[in-house]
Amino acid sequence: MKNKVFHNFLRVFLFIFSLTVLFFLLRHIGFDKVGESFVKVGIPGAVILIILGLIENGSDAWALSFAIPGKISFINVFSSSCTGSLVNLIIPWEAGEVVKVGLLKRSTGATAAIKGIILWNYILKLSKPCAVITILIISFLAGYDYRTDHFTIVFGAALIGFLPYFGMMILIRSNISVKLAKLLKLLGRKNSDDLLKKAEEMDSSLKKFRKERPRDYRAVLFIQFFARFVSWATFLACAYLAGFDYSFSMLSLAYCAIALSGYIVSFIPAKIGVGEGAGFLIFSFLGLDGGAGLLITFILRIKAIIAMSIASFLNVVR
Repeated sequence: MKNKVFHNFLRVFLFIFSLTVLFFLLRHIGFDKVGESFVKVGIPGAVILIILGLIENGSDAWALSFAIPGKISFINVFSSSCTGSLVNLIIPWEAGEVVKVGLLKRSTGATAAIKGIILWNYILKLSKPCAVITILIISFLAGYDYRTDHFTIVFGAALIGFLPYFGMMILIRSNISVKLAKLLKLLGRKNSDDLLKKAEEMDSSLKKFRKERPRDYRAVLFIQFFARFVSWATFLACAYLAGFDYSFSMLSLAYCAIALSGYIVSFIPAKIGVGEGAGFLIFSFLGLDGGAGLLITFILRIKAIIAMSIASFLNVVR
């Protein structure tokens, strides 16, 4: 009971702390500048960004539907995925993945939901760096105006971005679920034999997914890849709509750097304000206006909250 109260208190504290950080960041660049950017985006621009957000979220949900064993309604996956992702925007440590499982298990069962979420995240760790490297190459070939050392650093970070994929591959191939189940059995966990059997089935299905369901594997990979390109297009659209007249190649480089910063930000026990701070620092590092990076990431966060809230509402009306 005490642990639950402490965890709830910690989450509330981190949420308030995140809002405080965001407030001071926005005050640093000036609230007048913030207002000007929103006016420039306007209602038509906001609608464009929200539509792009729905396409990105819908693509990720479509990819998830291929990862989940058996048939499941796309609307169910879409709304559940967006509800979990909405939680991830606010609460640290990817708590939204647990929410996704909780919502999806109503239709698929807990085991299938867990398999789908693990597989989706596993393949994302491959598709994301692949997409980032492709975008970097496109920006370079399109005629770059950024410093080559900045490009080299971001490209190197993209290569390092494959490490989580290989790390998760090692864990899956080493039967991590079985090992955890055996540990719980040694600790005296009730129904440990049943848990061990489910863990063995889980590890087996995760390892055989690519071999037994190659079409589904390719579908998840390429749809996630497409979703990252939609995210890139949304970033570019947001920058231009907000009045930041940077080149295509420079904004593409900045997008890749911000996307890769997510690997570091995920370890920080806060969400709101941290991503915006990363945008500020990355733009400043690239020799751009740090305030522009802050505002773009801030506008995109509001876009994400609105788009995901619209999709999450489907869970209520179903």
